[in-house]
Amino acid sequence: MDNCCVVAATWRYASAEEIARYTLPDERRAAETQRLKQRIGAQGLIYLATCNRAAFIFSAEPGATLVSCRRELLRLLAGEGAARRVFRSWEGEGAVEHLYLVAAGLDSAQPGEREIRGQLRDALEEATASGTVDSELRRVVDSALRAGKRVHRETGVGAGRTSLSEIAADLLTKRAADNPGPVALVGVAAMTETCTERLRSRGIPLVLVNRTRSKAEDLARRTGGTTAANGSAKAVETMSLDRFRSEPPAVTAALFSTGAPGPVVDRQSLLDLAAKGRTGLGASPFVIDMAIPADVAPDDAEAAGVERIGMDRINELAQQTLRDRHERTAEARVLIDEELDAYREAMATRSVAGAIRAIGAKYQDSLGANLDRLLQNDLKGLSEAEREALREWTAVMAKRLSHLPVVGLRAVAIEIGQDGVDAFLAAAAPELLEQRRAGRPTEPSTHGTAGE
Repeated sequence: MDNCCVVAATWRYASAEEIARYTLPDERRAAETQRLKQRIGAQGLIYLATCNRAAFIFSAEPGATLVSCRRELLRLLAGEGAARRVFRSWEGEGAVEHLYLVAAGLDSAQPGEREIRGQLRDALEEATASGTVDSELRRVVDSALRAGKRVHRETGVGAGRTSLSEIAADLLTKRAADNPGPVALVGVAAMTETCTERLRSRGIPLVLVNRTRSKAEDLARRTGGTTAANGSAKAVETMSLDRFRSEPPAVTAALFSTGAPGPVVDRQSLLDLAAKGRTGLGASPFVIDMAIPADVAPDDAEAAGVERIGMDRINELAQQTLRDRHERTAEARVLIDEELDAYREAMATRSVAGAIRAIGAKYQDSLGANLDRLLQNDLKGLSEAEREALREWTAVMAKRLSHLPVVGLRAVAIEIGQDGVDAFLAAAAPELLEQRRAGRPTEPSTHGTAGE
């Protein structure tokens, strides 16, 4: 856990242009990460790129430090002056926690987004393919992916829409499912373009309406639609706003977003639209008015018997989703802390596993050697059965006596970290500390148990 660092330019601290500047091109990514890994003295390096971040996740090789690796990485990327403003870094447990938050979508511009988990998994696979990932980073990222999956499964933190156009598209989709028929999108704007793409992808027939029909036809072409006069299920019909008002089509719903200075349909047009809907589809259309000022006057919609949802209601739905997400984010944060505690304990136990085995072996060796002397002198008259019973008793006592220091060492590793473990070993078993610092496994010397 101590040997992990994340250096990243993210949406929180950098502009899209700045993030793009430090994004490695796909065709050079493998070669660049291999070069960076070697140049900065990293034992492992994973590169994560999304539309909102460019992140380098690394561990330091023996003889190097995270500080020296980070400093060299920043120098190679941008020069330290610029890098200090654009990049942020996290080390040790803070780096692991940051990766957990990233994998859960809690560090994203849209809280709870799910795509980031797949992007992190892809980054791990790319690092594996290019040979830049080590076992330590793999464990960290795998645990972050599991934590992110648990957060989404148990909290639903990414559920619901906050984009106004997505909310509108979902409402229109539901309406078309409840009462099948074409949906009219009135006005050519970013809002209607997004809705056109989403509704087309869901197989919903559309009628694109604009004051200038040619702009509606351009929108149809940009979004992969075709134009047809009959409005067939697989086509996008286009018409001018004047024709829409004088000869309204039978639609199950209509979205208005024109940017006009006032209503673009009057009461009579709405009455005709409602009548056409009832005749052709069995119900008056459902209207979403996302224009400010309004494209459809609320009083006219009520008089025509047309259900209207305005921007106030759309904003309420968006705010409710954000409130729900904030509540779920708090729940997600609790789960992240639980996952971090579990990972911290697992890694601490792993870090002292060799020392724990060696401590147990030292007790076995010490008691076994004393028993050997006793069996050769004071207890030399014992039968073989009695000798074997003593050997078994010695093995049990060695385990019991070593239990207390082993439990204590594991707790020190979890609560204090490697510095505490080193202090423990320096006082209790200096030779084990020297073995660990020399990079040798802290395993017993294989002194045989008594009688072997």
